[in-house]
Amino acid sequence: MTETGETSVDQANTLRELVERSPQGANPLRVIAVTSGKGGVGKTHIVANLAVLAARMGRRVLLLDGDLGLANSDIVLGMTTQYHLGHLLDGTIDAEHVLAEGPHGIRVLGASSGVQELTVLDDAQKLRLLSALDPLDSKFDLVLIDCGAGIGDNVLFFAGAAQEAILVVSPEPTSLTDAYATVKVLSQRAGVDHFQVLVNPMPTEAHGREIFSKLSRVTDRFLQARLSFLGHIPRDENLQRALMAQRPVVDLYPRSPASRALEAICDRLLASRPQAQLQGGLKFLWQRLLRESGGPAAG
Repeated sequence: MTETGETSVDQANTLRELVERSPQGANPLRVIAVTSGKGGVGKTHIVANLAVLAARMGRRVLLLDGDLGLANSDIVLGMTTQYHLGHLLDGTIDAEHVLAEGPHGIRVLGASSGVQELTVLDDAQKLRLLSALDPLDSKFDLVLIDCGAGIGDNVLFFAGAAQEAILVVSPEPTSLTDAYATVKVLSQRAGVDHFQVLVNPMPTEAHGREIFSKLSRVTDRFLQARLSFLGHIPRDENLQRALMAQRPVVDLYPRSPASRALEAICDRLLASRPQAQLQGGLKFLWQRLLRESGGPAAG
């Protein structure tokens, strides 16, 4: 057997052991990946504010910055993080200490900024990440993954590993074109069969649904993936003010149009049933990596 083959088998065996140790009686995590076809659509700001809102509603929230190499989640939240995912991967710091505490008690696993080596995780790095997170599987109710924009390898991994996917689009033609490409690639290569679409910015819900309809008509015609409309965020100058202040807009301007829209979206999201239920904490990620490693699916 080749060295590569031995590595793949070893990873699969280790992952199966992790799955077997996973507490079967525990409530499953709800894991939501948020992505976009192109950058500049407000994705990171949206994820950060949804994390804050969910925490205010009593959820134990982990915000994982999956935009490796171009981290921004901590900046949006006004946090200064001492450690990041790179320290976790090289074994310098364990998961319990690498997580930073953000507003309202949310925990943030920050990504490094400007580290080329993390822009594409190899299988060994993915395994180290998941193994390091194993002890934390009972500490959270909700994991929000801020994926990078586009269709890179890390986006495929994180979005494909999550139970649910939110796709943020803007009304720009380039955003819709890139959003279609994202749906196509994530559905065909990462097995994501359902996307909740969030339109930002749009003046009214009717305008947001119009943009959603443009995208869904094309995906319905050519792709198997299903889209549903999650909501819209109105154009609001308070979003930019909050971003410059490095504060969540829902905290700094709680009565602003954007904050009210985000609250409605968070309420709708948390009131809905997860698209998939996977027992055993972080088993959702292990199953994904088992498939990538060529091992048999965990039962």
